Amino acid sequence: MKIGIIGISSLTMELAVRSVHAAYEVIIYNPKGNNLLKDVVEIMGPHVQLGSLQEVVNTEMIVLFIPKDDLEKLKQNLPDMTGKLIVHTSGLIFDPQLLLSGITNAMTYKTTAALFPEAHVVKLFNPVSFKPNNICIQQKDREEIFFIADHKDSRTSIKDFLRKLKFSPIDLSNRVYLQNMEVNKNKEQFI
Repeated sequence: MKIGIIGISSLTMELAVRSVHAAYEVIIYNPKGNNLLKDVVEIMGPHVQLGSLQEVVNTEMIVLFIPKDDLEKLKQNLPDMTGKLIVHTSGLIFDPQLLLSGITNAMTYKTTAALFPEAHVVKLFNPVSFKPNNICIQQKDREEIFFIADHKDSRTSIKDFLRKLKFSPIDLSNRVYLQNMEVNKNKEQFI
């Protein structure tokens, strides 16, 4: 399977490295310019390459790390995305205890889903903790990674993929659904 990555973050690069180790082919496109990544990609080995936007969107799974405004511009250059699995990654979440509220208010995820209603969008969250003395450390000893998805097959696909990358995927889709139901119920009481 080929994995396409659009946009660069610590999480997208971690996914690229783990994907290569799990024998996936990876194509990376950086909207800010692929020249910034040439040396890094060479070190990663022969199963990862820099590519064009069109090469990336022709993969089976597309991983995104794009600001909302750039995403809207990017969509204009994309082919039909019907049935594509789009994994929208987030910036860092520094307090895993607040993860659920961060998910329900994930505006960029909602924007991605609205921009690509014909695709199957999954939101991927990677919590980071602060240690004393303000040292930021990603939780490598806790290989947990969180996701939400509305489409059943997408939930299964992302869970299997993350397991192959040696993560412990945690599906929060039902929790988010129930929390949204509760919020909507409370809003109706005030109307």
